[in-house]
Amino acid sequence: MQLISGMSLKAYWISNMIADIIKVYVPCLLIILLSVIFKTDYAGVGLLFCLLPWALVPFTYITSFLFVDDTNSQILTLLINFVVCIILANTVYTLQLIPETMVIGDKLRWYLCVFPTYCLMNGLLWSSSG
Repeated sequence: MQLISGMSLKAYWISNMIADIIKVYVPCLLIILLSVIFKTDYAGVGLLFCLLPWALVPFTYITSFLFVDDTNSQILTLLINFVVCIILANTVYTLQLIPETMVIGDKLRWYLCVFPTYCLMNGLLWSSSG
């Protein structure tokens, strides 16, 4: 409908991306506010949450092109983010703490830095552990 009415494809995608980035800022700012209220605002965590939308939204747009169906794209992208953020980030963090597996954890960390949710969780884990 928008193409028929004269809207360019580039303007459509840029406006959608800006709107999505703004929508991601709502929970990020809420998390920053709650961390300040409960005095758990660790060094650099606010910056991580402020930068997250600029990495997460384009990453989600790129991964959506790997799928044919919208529903599968949404579900699998959420699953990938969950697995990377919760399971892999904690696994790598644990591997980096054990001297015998520290090298493996360091190598895995660099490969997983492609995922914005991993970078967020890695920053949270290291910042909160002191």
